[in-house]
Amino acid sequence: MKRLIGILISFCFVMPMGCGGVLNNSPAQKSVVPVYLPNENSRLVSFKPGSEPEGFNGIKWGTNLLTLERMKRIEKGSKGIEFYLKKGDVFKFGNGKLIPIQYGFWRGKFYVGMVTTESLSDWNALKEVVFNKYGEGAKPFRNKEEYLWVGKNALMALRYDEISKEGIFYIKSESISRQMEDYRAEVK
Repeated sequence: MKRLIGILISFCFVMPMGCGGVLNNSPAQKSVVPVYLPNENSRLVSFKPGSEPEGFNGIKWGTNLLTLERMKRIEKGSKGIEFYLKKGDVFKFGNGKLIPIQYGFWRGKFYVGMVTTESLSDWNALKEVVFNKYGEGAKPFRNKEEYLWVGKNALMALRYDEISKEGIFYIKSESISRQMEDYRAEVK
């Protein structure tokens, strides 16, 4: 159990780096180093039965970027992941508000779908939609709004940063993650 909690906590520190290039880096984020208290009662949580995603918003994991229409590159993130917006694709909150969806591709294959928020009210609306669809995730820290889900083929995170007031929700492909690890091991 302690090993499992250690893995969850390590994941929480490492994962933001994989998608970190997309969120704004405010001066406040660079000057404050938060201290998070581990949640000893945290356990590994999977998706609500039958809800583990095979992709994001209709795009299956591993789909070739060239087969998709209306994709516009917005940023090259870290670790070779390129982020795109798809014209007309939005994430809808329960209150009707629409937020753009960012799609991340590694070596031209769909790897991660992501939605970001810029206010606590939007993050709370996002959290409600995610919990209703996938169930409540593991909460690895007692004093941080962060939730994780680990499935057979997908890993998902939902977190809110009180300093920057930004939230992020993403689902990524575990098989593409393994391919990325294998690739990095080969080029070393």
